[in-house]
Amino acid sequence: METELAFASDGTIYVHFEDEPPAGRRVFTGYALTADERRRYGVGGLLRWACLQVIALGSDGCVYVEDRAMEGEGRMEFRGYALTDEEAQRAFRELHRAAFNLTVAARRAE
Repeated sequence: METELAFASDGTIYVHFEDEPPAGRRVFTGYALTADERRRYGVGGLLRWACLQVIALGSDGCVYVEDRAMEGEGRMEFRGYALTDEEAQRAFRELHRAAFNLTVAARRAE
């Protein structure tokens, strides 16, 4: 599954792009930590790391670290541009609606 959104430690939501981001938008490029690295660092290690550079949680469940902080060869990559406040609000409304619908569907399946 490709990452579509990333929630970053700088408080920004980034959305995936392939060609060119909209003019004037901040761009985040990050490389995914492996499962072993996530276990080794743990929550405390990731929080300390986030104090030094931007890290992001991707919609695919991966933790992405800024490209300038680590070597990217052989790692999954996420490139995204920052959502505006209006776009972020709309995205959260849609995520909330989807979560509610999934909850209703799961309850019906019980």
